[in-house]
Amino acid sequence: MKTTPVKYLVKKVVKNTDRARLVQQTIENYINKSNLGFSVLQKIWFDKLQGDKGVIKKWTEIDEKNKQNYNIDSPIMLNDGVKIAICNQWHKENLSVFISHAKLLGFEIKVKRAHTENIT
Repeated sequence: MKTTPVKYLVKKVVKNTDRARLVQQTIENYINKSNLGFSVLQKIWFDKLQGDKGVIKKWTEIDEKNKQNYNIDSPIMLNDGVKIAICNQWHKENLSVFISHAKLLGFEIKVKRAHTENIT
C-alpha cells in the first residue's frame, strides 16, 4: 500500500504544501501584510503554539545545536531590523494548534487528507 502525504492549502497564500512550509508561508504572509516588529509578532505567534522551540526566533539567538530546527535558509527581515527564522518542527498535535490559531487570525486553511492506494 502507498499512502499519499497530507498536504495543506491556505487560501490566497499557498497550495499543496507540507507542514513546515505551511507554517513558514503563513507567517511570512502575515508579516508582509502587517509589517510588525519582532516584539509584537512574538506575542501574536507565541512560543507555546509550537511547544519547546517556539514559533519564531531571532536569527542571533539560534545556536549551532538548534539551527536544524529552524528555516535558516529562509530568514525574514522585519521592519524593526530584526532578522528571524521560523521553526520547522511541526507534528500533528502542535500543527493543529497552529492551524486553529491561524484561522483566528483570518487564514483559511484546508487539510487535504492522505489516502491509501493498493499497488498491485
